[in-house]
Amino acid sequence: MKHEIPEYPKAFRVRRFLNWFPLGLAYASLYMGRYSYIPAKEDLKAGLMGNEGLGIMTAVGSIVYGVSFLFNGPLTDRIGGRAAMLIATIGSGVVNLLMGLMLAMNWTDDFVVKMAILYGVNMYFQSFASVAIVKVNSNWFHIHERGVFGGIFGILISSGLFLAYTLMPMIMMYFFKHAPQYYFIIPAIVLFIMFASTWILIKDTPADAGYDDFSTGTATQFDSDEQIPLKTILKKILTHPVVLTIAFIELCTGVLRDGVIHWFGAWATHSAVPHIREALGIGLFLAGAFGAMTAGWVSDRFFNSRRPPVAGLLYSVMIAALTAGALVMYFMPQDSVVKPYIIYAIVIIMAFSVIGTHGVLSGTASADFGGKQATATATGIIDGFVYLGVAIQGLSLGYLTDISYNYWFPFLIPFALMGLYLSSRIWKAKPKMKNNKPQEANG
Repeated sequence: MKHEIPEYPKAFRVRRFLNWFPLGLAYASLYMGRYSYIPAKEDLKAGLMGNEGLGIMTAVGSIVYGVSFLFNGPLTDRIGGRAAMLIATIGSGVVNLLMGLMLAMNWTDDFVVKMAILYGVNMYFQSFASVAIVKVNSNWFHIHERGVFGGIFGILISSGLFLAYTLMPMIMMYFFKHAPQYYFIIPAIVLFIMFASTWILIKDTPADAGYDDFSTGTATQFDSDEQIPLKTILKKILTHPVVLTIAFIELCTGVLRDGVIHWFGAWATHSAVPHIREALGIGLFLAGAFGAMTAGWVSDRFFNSRRPPVAGLLYSVMIAALTAGALVMYFMPQDSVVKPYIIYAIVIIMAFSVIGTHGVLSGTASADFGGKQATATATGIIDGFVYLGVAIQGLSLGYLTDISYNYWFPFLIPFALMGLYLSSRIWKAKPKMKNNKPQEANG
């Protein structure tokens, strides 16, 4: 079936690029301010915070992040994505600056408590970011272009991981060794710059930028121009069978993403090739970027912009990779030099699959089914389920891997099977298309 996408004037395409590219940079930069404590943990552990403290800090941030979506999703639908991104960048920037100053001024009494509180506040502001970027771009991209946007969304996540796990440690190693405050001060400065670029360049809709708004191709119950009460939006989203199914698929994605990526470094430290963990950042970037773009392109090109079939295919890949990983972990000796490279390859395949899935579901399907007035609410609920999955894997694998890493991959396999089953349940799901031809944007 031929896709009917508006023919955009060149000036509009340029303006749209100037809208989503700086917005994407802001989103990727927020990852520096979200995960900066992870590469800083060795310095922080030097008399300031042990593993238990790091675990408390992570748990507080994850809980706040997940719960905040229930409030910040609907709020973003009210105030717009631009305002939400401004809140995210300035809020996270200020909190990171405070954490850096606390270290610089040696205000380290009750350090764990202070860091946990500040990190929780940071994650509250961070939760505005993903709903903001989907909210803005849902107004600028036609439904048959959103697969590509889902790929872009995944690239931004991958870029953010690269900034946090690779670029920041490199900057610290060459310029600020043994000064952990700069793990927080540098992201703060970057986020202040992103706040300014968002203020100057980002517009919520084409009309705000001086162009005609156009039909994005979907016809949902939330596309009315009349203001719909928040209670009504929440009720319809929370009872929408497709949105709820996507949310539970994304719960599985959260378990699998963090369950593989976050535990590889700890396992590799005790392997025959411990330095392989240093290659994780660049591997995640390449795998995630390629996976996200492939998933988005496939959904638009081969499945008529249906997202669940792509998620189902990627979950099939995950099942095969996890099964292979379980066999390697159980049968191959820990002191094998080959084993770390095989597990690394499996982690990269998983990153390709989970970031691709997250891009087409949270970054794309939420806009497809949320509609004009509920995009951010749908995205927020779906991302909240992702972090419920993160909490499940953290508590479970923290216990199981203390017993044996042989439980690592077997624990994850049921969640991959569940994700595949749920994807098959909504295989044909797609928002209703409007009958009218999308209007050409012009200026």
